[in-house]
Amino acid sequence: MKHGEAKKMWGLIASLVGGGFKDWLQGRQKLEQIREEAKVARVANGIPGWSDEFLVLVWSYPFIAQFMPGIRESALQGLTAAAELPDWYIGGFMSISFAVFGINKLFQWKKK
Repeated sequence: MKHGEAKKMWGLIASLVGGGFKDWLQGRQKLEQIREEAKVARVANGIPGWSDEFLVLVWSYPFIAQFMPGIRESALQGLTAAAELPDWYIGGFMSISFAVFGINKLFQWKKK
């Protein structure tokens, strides 16, 4: 094999390998970009996945606990203690709850 032919062959191999690597690298970069955009969207929509569920549990617990003999007393004690919390705290908790359940759901409904 002559020197010129070997150079052409290595150039062909390099372009094939380089092109495949370049495509692979671009694919990886695009995948990372999609992942980052999805992460930003999750954060923009609130606490990822837990805000609604957490507040449902907090609001539902005292009612559900009334029907469970082992925890009924502690739930009543918790509600009694909650009555002693400062008004600013109760107001803040209510505002957060309304924001998560009310305003957020209203915006989602209006988008449809």
